[in-house]
Amino acid sequence: MTKEVEAYKKFIDEVVSIKDAATSKWVARGSYPETKENQYRNEVLSSLSEAQREEVANIVQEAKESGVHDLLALLNQECSLAYQGIALPSEPFGTELNYDFVARLEADKWPR
Repeated sequence: MTKEVEAYKKFIDEVVSIKDAATSKWVARGSYPETKENQYRNEVLSSLSEAQREEVANIVQEAKESGVHDLLALLNQECSLAYQGIALPSEPFGTELNYDFVARLEADKWPR
């Protein structure tokens, strides 16, 4: 496998590694950091049951993943990318960046 394809895989896996939304964790625990700006949010969260907070946290997490997906789709269509100084190939596995992100997010193995 070429160094460009290895860099592509590393890039996608790095994007997957930063998928977790801090806000999702805050919602699940029922509290944003204690600041004046977050006071109302924390009041709303405290009015929800644990199951409701978990569902909202899932929605927040899905929103972040959707945003990453959409950005990768745009980059795939409109940009040339380099990662750690290596030009990334366009669709080395016949699929778009956003597709490869979702596949790796779901723990699919890389094609050989």
